[in-house]
Amino acid sequence: MRRVALVLVATLALFGAACSSDGNGGGSAYGGGMGSSDGCTEANAVDLSGDNPFTITIGDFAFQPNCVKAASASSITIVNNDSVSHTFTIDGTQVDVTIPAGETFNGESAGLAPGTYEFYCSLHPDMTGTIFVV
Repeated sequence: MRRVALVLVATLALFGAACSSDGNGGGSAYGGGMGSSDGCTEANAVDLSGDNPFTITIGDFAFQPNCVKAASASSITIVNNDSVSHTFTIDGTQVDVTIPAGETFNGESAGLAPGTYEFYCSLHPDMTGTIFVV
């Protein structure tokens, strides 16, 4: 079951971008600073569709980048540079992976269909992002 969740997380990562935290400071909502993923569109998403695996980093309670375009067959790496655990969660899917403080998650593609997926940290729900799966 945990392997299925990891595969789903990887696939979901391809569809949305990372965790950002509203109200914790400045930074771009698209390139991976603090802030919300509001205003994220496929046109302004960080294009990681050619990267396999592609990487999302967590730092300062934010996903970086938090507005991403990724290929549906790509795997995902999530690096947690914070001193606390975070999750990578996509509602309506089995993607819900915990990444302990200072650890890295390496997941396989879950084969999500092309589309737009919102993701967040279930422990810190202000951390949000969007993945466009192409």
